[in-house]
Amino acid sequence: MLSSTAMVVERGSRLLVIRLSSLGDVARLLPCLHSLKASGHLARLDLAVEDRFAPLLDLFPVVDRVAAYPRGKGGSGYKPLAWARAVGSYLKDLRAARYDWSVDLHGILRSALLGQVSGAARTAGYARGFGKEGSHLFYDVPLICGATSRISRYARYAGAMAALGLPGPMEGYLSAQVREEDRTEVERFLAGRGLESRRFLFAFIGTSRAQAYKRWPLGRFLELAALVWEEMRLPTVVGWGPDEAREVAALPSRGHLHVIPDWPLPRLLECIGSSAAFVGADTGAMHLAALMGVPTVALMGPTDPVLNEPWGRRARVVYRPGIHEPCSGPGCDHRSCMGAIGAREVFHELKEALAQKDQGAVDSDH
Repeated sequence: MLSSTAMVVERGSRLLVIRLSSLGDVARLLPCLHSLKASGHLARLDLAVEDRFAPLLDLFPVVDRVAAYPRGKGGSGYKPLAWARAVGSYLKDLRAARYDWSVDLHGILRSALLGQVSGAARTAGYARGFGKEGSHLFYDVPLICGATSRISRYARYAGAMAALGLPGPMEGYLSAQVREEDRTEVERFLAGRGLESRRFLFAFIGTSRAQAYKRWPLGRFLELAALVWEEMRLPTVVGWGPDEAREVAALPSRGHLHVIPDWPLPRLLECIGSSAAFVGADTGAMHLAALMGVPTVALMGPTDPVLNEPWGRRARVVYRPGIHEPCSGPGCDHRSCMGAIGAREVFHELKEALAQKDQGAVDSDH
């Protein structure tokens, strides 16, 4: 096994980057991939990612090819033999690419094994202490990404690139390449409600059901929306995910509150990009908002604000330690849920984020 300083990725190499999930983690890899592609250092840059996250790379085409890993799903419709055939075909395609390097930036057993069977001439991935599940045992080149493992995801990716002699992440912000029909649909939605571009707050109330403990209570969002309207005359557009469908259906009808339809990712990002600012928990949508340069207030409690720091100087974090369970509902005392973060506190940070944008803080500091 070689040390991370023993060799670098040669110019003209064919490189496979592995980051299978999640949306937020793949999103935070985009600045590094953008820089790698733009540098001209590589003959080919591909990304192995679970098929459910592959559409993100259509919006941000920062690699030559997306190797969409077929994710097996349980349930009544699950067909293990069909999935096994799909995986076999997938691995055959990977090996046909004849990669010089596979670089695992996920750092779990499954991603490390994928690098091993990809057919790449050399494998690299996180050194011991930076990955999980013994993944460090499967690399030719272990990558030490920093002095400690408690660094932001952006710093971790950048450290891995530096250890391989590759360029670090880009500066500035990214733009989503949204199709005209999706852009038109968002424009129609905004115009039909009398909303102007850059003149509304986008509040994303969603988290996955498994991570409901990260969710800021809907009541707090409504309090914030009222403050933003009363003191800034900005209406609020509410974004949501599949696990919040029942909650948004019951939202009161108010002139300053507008709920988006059940939109796919391109329309969601187009609407976020048209907003004056974004507020939401530690989710993929939050990280994408910050990456697009939208003034962002990220709400954190159960997740580490260092590891999950959003991109750029337009983003701010409201963090409350000691939160470890989801809000129990209207009768909750908010002592150990995200409701411990008050609307007035978030409103203050929102005003600061908007003021910082007005002062011209556009460069990333990662």
